[in-house]
Amino acid sequence: MKFYKTITLILTIALIFSACLPSKSIARPVAGPDYWPTQNWQSSSPEQQGMDSAKLADMLEEINQNKTNIHSLLIIRNGYLITEVYFHPYTQDTKEHIQSVTKSVIGMLVGKAIGDGSIKSANEKLVSFYTNRTFSNTGAKKDSIRLKDLLSMSSGLDCQEFSGTGTTMEQSPDWVQFMLDLPVTTTPGQQFGYCNGNAHLLSAILEKTNHLNTRIYANQEIFQPLGIPFVSESDWGADPQGFSLGGFGLHLRPKDLAKLAFLYLHHGKWEDQQIIPASWIAESTTQQTKKEDGSGYGYLWTVYPEDGHYAALGLGGQQIHVYPQKDLIFIVTAGLPAFAEAPEIEKMLGEFILPAIQSENSLPENAAAFSRLQKAVEFAANPLQPIPSLPDVALNISQQVYKFEENPVGWQTLKLDFKPGANTAQLILNDSTPVQVGLDNLYRLSNTELFVDLLIRGSWTDKTTFVIDYPYAISGPIKLGELGATQISIKYSEDAIQTTIQPLIFGGEPIVFNGVKINN
Repeated sequence: MKFYKTITLILTIALIFSACLPSKSIARPVAGPDYWPTQNWQSSSPEQQGMDSAKLADMLEEINQNKTNIHSLLIIRNGYLITEVYFHPYTQDTKEHIQSVTKSVIGMLVGKAIGDGSIKSANEKLVSFYTNRTFSNTGAKKDSIRLKDLLSMSSGLDCQEFSGTGTTMEQSPDWVQFMLDLPVTTTPGQQFGYCNGNAHLLSAILEKTNHLNTRIYANQEIFQPLGIPFVSESDWGADPQGFSLGGFGLHLRPKDLAKLAFLYLHHGKWEDQQIIPASWIAESTTQQTKKEDGSGYGYLWTVYPEDGHYAALGLGGQQIHVYPQKDLIFIVTAGLPAFAEAPEIEKMLGEFILPAIQSENSLPENAAAFSRLQKAVEFAANPLQPIPSLPDVALNISQQVYKFEENPVGWQTLKLDFKPGANTAQLILNDSTPVQVGLDNLYRLSNTELFVDLLIRGSWTDKTTFVIDYPYAISGPIKLGELGATQISIKYSEDAIQTTIQPLIFGGEPIVFNGVKINN
């Protein structure tokens, strides 16, 4: 009898909760967690949570074999971490630039502010927050823009972010003024139009209404209760006026992203505190507009009504996926081509992770498959390979100095030093301190007067070509976790070399320049 009373109570609560949800909301009732991962996530085998280790092992083995540029991968089911992978040189402590997942955090903060009363509702008008400011292109359409239109990327502001013409917000001296000055080209609330500036205006509004920098507000109201370490200015930058970046810029660890997903999965509740109103979770995961690719868009979350999940999507493969009906969270960070739709991640979900779910209950343990999975996890973190024999040219050019023609990256001279049987080589640019180059498939860390925390590995791809892997953009901050990857190819022929620098994530034409050997 007690069992039937419990089931009846659960069903009654579910019906009441479902009645409160918007008709298209993807949020669904989920069982209360066995624990809250404020301090640490608890681990479990996939089989204990109804998932097949063999499928997950197949996925990781394919990623390792294809050298897909995934940085991290976390799978959480029923509140337990069943797969946690960090691909060398990334670790659990690497703070990733989560790109546009920052927008989803801004959406959380707007919901928090509405719950706290500092913002009345998502129906408030944009112009009501700037009554003392003068801006261009005024009129009825601009006056009608609501916060919910910014949240759903349907403000109608002529952002032209990807047009390739004109000044962008990021190039302007005052980002908020730039956005407020824009003309309105479509009726607000009617048409999806992706724009970083929509989220940035929300960040500025959060600061105006809370009288607190958005980064500090996030630290106090969301990150700290979840056990996410304090986010400093270096991990969440600001515009020229000091407003925290709204469209991108936040750096978090993969496990921090998992906590944000867990907060949403549990309708804004964490331990005994309702951090974000459950009604906001429901509304923000309801399709408000439709994106060009046919998927839906809520409040700074992409929603997929057909398969009942929502996602935060960032450039280059920084992604959060939440499946409420399956009690599943998938976190991935990556360095994939920036302007592609990350088909590699779609494949991971469609061919491996979702098919791995085989039961709502525990499955029999599969020791062999679980062992394969663990070995794939270990190889991802430490992909050590035997040191290959050096080609003859390596010893012939070792310690020889090559002088370059003028080039866009400012390289003047280059010298490589190879020793038979060594697991590293030395690279010397412009007569600076030597940089270590791993030859066993592992990156080596160097700190020089030119570079700090520089990671490099290299290999001979044929008898005359040495290729260097560089997990950064060729120009930009040398910081692991920033979106960037570059391949540098050095081809030797008699007393000359040709160097080709190819950006791997943002694309573009390779940089090619030549050099000649000079006397030491």
